Amino acid sequence: MTIKLKKQVIEILEVLKKKNTELLASELANDLDIDYIVLMAAVNDLIEENLGGFREEDVNQIVLNEEGNHYLEKGLPERQLLKILLDSNIKEINIEDLQVKSKLEKQIFYVGLANMKKNRWVAQSKASGENKIFLVLEEFPETEIEKFLLKFKKKSTMNYSTLSKKEIEYLDLLNKRKLIVKEKKTHRIIFLTNKGKSIKKSDIEEFEQVSKITPEMLSAGTWKNYNLKPFDITKPGPSLKAGKTHPLINLINKIREIFISMGFTEIRGPIVESAFFNFDALFQPQDHPARELQDTFYLNNPKVARLPDRDRVMAVKATHENGGDSGSLGWRYKWSESIAKQIVLRTHTTSTTMRRLAQFYKDNDKTPIKVFCIDRVFRNEKLDKSHLAEFTQVEGIVIDENVNLSDLIGLLSEFYRKMGFKKIVTRPGFFPYTEPSMEVSVYYDKLGEWLEMGGSGIFRPEVTSPWGIKNPTRVLAWGQGLERIAMPYYGRKDIRDLYINPIKWLRQQPY
Repeated sequence: MTIKLKKQVIEILEVLKKKNTELLASELANDLDIDYIVLMAAVNDLIEENLGGFREEDVNQIVLNEEGNHYLEKGLPERQLLKILLDSNIKEINIEDLQVKSKLEKQIFYVGLANMKKNRWVAQSKASGENKIFLVLEEFPETEIEKFLLKFKKKSTMNYSTLSKKEIEYLDLLNKRKLIVKEKKTHRIIFLTNKGKSIKKSDIEEFEQVSKITPEMLSAGTWKNYNLKPFDITKPGPSLKAGKTHPLINLINKIREIFISMGFTEIRGPIVESAFFNFDALFQPQDHPARELQDTFYLNNPKVARLPDRDRVMAVKATHENGGDSGSLGWRYKWSESIAKQIVLRTHTTSTTMRRLAQFYKDNDKTPIKVFCIDRVFRNEKLDKSHLAEFTQVEGIVIDENVNLSDLIGLLSEFYRKMGFKKIVTRPGFFPYTEPSMEVSVYYDKLGEWLEMGGSGIFRPEVTSPWGIKNPTRVLAWGQGLERIAMPYYGRKDIRDLYINPIKWLRQQPY
């Protein structure tokens, strides 16, 4: 029975029959100067006719790193130093002078010098009062490790399992010198079946197969003369590497949609903020440690902020000094307007919330007011896997009559349920500008653990009274870092990944 094969498949079959051995797919593709994918497509045609096949094996590959390739071209440091001595016909030399001549880095130079002595090419002496080395041989043939290194010129990649015991020893020496990289790869090994080995050329018919019909074929009617390649709809399509929305933006949009669906309105505020709205309006004393340079970025240009209406500034001043009409005793110090006018990069989006309270007073708004903010904030912190100097906060408030902690628990529970967390718990907490205060934790199934999501509570009278908000009108407030949600949500261990953008991770994200 005659078997129909494409011309290229027949050529690969003939090569495999001639070699009469199993072949590595990548090496065969190089030998035939064809694309690896084209080769494997041909092998699949052989598999369909039971003429050949392939199997996969995990192998440990060894390749030279950048430094190793440099020494492959220029010679190991000891050979480079020897060449300097031989080319200049130097029999003895001061070690410091040789280092200058070599132009090698100090560490590399002494590695080369140590190996010259190990190879017994030179001897070292301080008898004359100077630290010198002397050539002690007339000939300097290649060492075994140099011979092994040169093998990488013929074959840039080596299979660990094929190395002899001696070669493994030389490989270990290169590894100790940090000149190689070990990689685990999956190799495909192509072979012929008994049918493929025994089939005769006369039993094979060559034919041409096309994967698409051109307009010319249709107009001329010649498409009927071609063998059309069938489509396999079960096979995955090519991996797309097109642009996509960043995962953090996707998460922000999801959070935004949840808040809007719950009847909230988004608010925004300036990144460059006054100390008044960033600190003072939140009843934070002007000598508080959080205002120090090690925590906050202060700006020199502009130097001074413009404060809101004078009567509101005086109301905040009175709250700090004696409690004003909040019912508090205040902080009992002399409040400084010049400190309140300092310019900072906002340390939290609560400054935007305070601006909304100021607008509530100015416009004489009616309750209820439900707003949220998702925006960038800045802290003068050292970068590590859990801290950033610039990050994003999610914050919200509700201004309404007779609202209480139960309303806040219900609101946040509904938000986190919509985010996909089924188990939510709340517990008492402490935060400077809310009383009572509350912490929220959610159970994350993927990690199998509870995660703290942020702080919340009811704004203290000292925060709300300067803006005309008094009992029974109250302000429910909450806030957290967006990255605190994003890290478990996307399975990242290092917060910097969200901004360094590892390309492999980004490609795994859905469109």
